Amino acid sequence: MEVPEQNTIYKVYFQGVSDTDPDDISLTFFKFTKEENKLEAFPSFLMEYSELARKKKVYSFANIKEILPLGNASKKDIIQFYVLLLTFSGTNDEIKKNGILIAKHKKKGFIILGEWPYNPNKNENSATLEYNKIMTKIIKDPDFFKKVLLIN
Repeated sequence: MEVPEQNTIYKVYFQGVSDTDPDDISLTFFKFTKEENKLEAFPSFLMEYSELARKKKVYSFANIKEILPLGNASKKDIIQFYVLLLTFSGTNDEIKKNGILIAKHKKKGFIILGEWPYNPNKNENSATLEYNKIMTKIIKDPDFFKKVLLIN
């Protein structure tokens, strides 16, 4: 996979800590190029995730301030956005962070729009399968992850 062009990204801005905080936090999600990165299990994941959040095993809140699609990226026909951020232990106990930008599309349902950070070696088809498996792992074994955060 080639390095994505700068025009295939979504810039996601999150609200600052307070209303008077001038420094918003942002992440850049690199757009998946295929349109069929569906997350069929996401609706049931949301229901089960809500129960885990109630038990304080994972966290969820509304904090997305703005999504800027740059270049070829688009917000057309998107009803809602979600950001799923994960922190977990990698090899040699190094801390790894990963995230995906999920959209509820009018016609396509829930799809992955992009991921953070950019991984040039990741195959999009296997990435979609991997993220579906990760969602299952979150529900079945939330303690596997150091931190799980769903932002809308």
